[in-house]
Amino acid sequence: MTDHYPQDITATRADDGTLSLAVTDRWNTPLGKPNGGWVLASMLRTAMDTTDVGRPVVASITYFASPEPGTTATLTVTPVKMGRRVQTVEVDLAHGDKPLARMTASFAADHHGLTQELGTPPQLPSPDGLPDPRDLGLPTDGLFGRVEFRMPVTPGWADGKPSGDPTAELWQRLDGGTAIDWPAVALLTDTSPPPVLELGRLVSMTVQLTVHFHRLPEPGTWVASRFTTRHIADGFHEEDGELWDEQGRLVAQSRQLAILL
Repeated sequence: MTDHYPQDITATRADDGTLSLAVTDRWNTPLGKPNGGWVLASMLRTAMDTTDVGRPVVASITYFASPEPGTTATLTVTPVKMGRRVQTVEVDLAHGDKPLARMTASFAADHHGLTQELGTPPQLPSPDGLPDPRDLGLPTDGLFGRVEFRMPVTPGWADGKPSGDPTAELWQRLDGGTAIDWPAVALLTDTSPPPVLELGRLVSMTVQLTVHFHRLPEPGTWVASRFTTRHIADGFHEEDGELWDEQGRLVAQSRQLAILL
């Protein structure tokens, strides 16, 4: 399969300085709209390509509307504070006069401090012995053609029998083992089917997503992922996520607010 990452998240600059992003359907969800993780990855990539920053430590994005596949969106990058230890940048995504998303991200350059693991990674069997869900009927186009999943058990919602436990643990990687960079870490916090589906809620859309970045996994390896929902209020729910590398080291944490439609 053709490797469309990272070109699908890379903006182009016109002679007048305008930054544009081609909105492709290659990262569409089953709802027919581009995945929110792809949107965040694209905006983070743009911030890193156009400003003098280090590696991301946190990125927060608020979604206003979904980009339409086949269109071209514009990006506006605004440095907020380029400090000695932390550099903060805002990126706006729009189509014409219509705002689509706003991201605020902070980066650190040449900063090294204490590292200590206090959590526990998902206890998953080796991904090499698990089936590819695409061989079992998962769609092979859009997002599911760009990201590989390995699950120790078939989710209850996939069999029409939601378990009632909105928790998911699985392996993820870019298709074919493409190396995961910082924008791809952001992408993988929002690519898994939401665990709230185990409550029978079949349509969930992200309103806001925050990612804390810790490290990059080794190239070509899998990422152990855990996602959990604990609360639903007035049709909104949170989703907490953790990404771990194969060595049991934390890659990223995420929290999103989503709406049930």
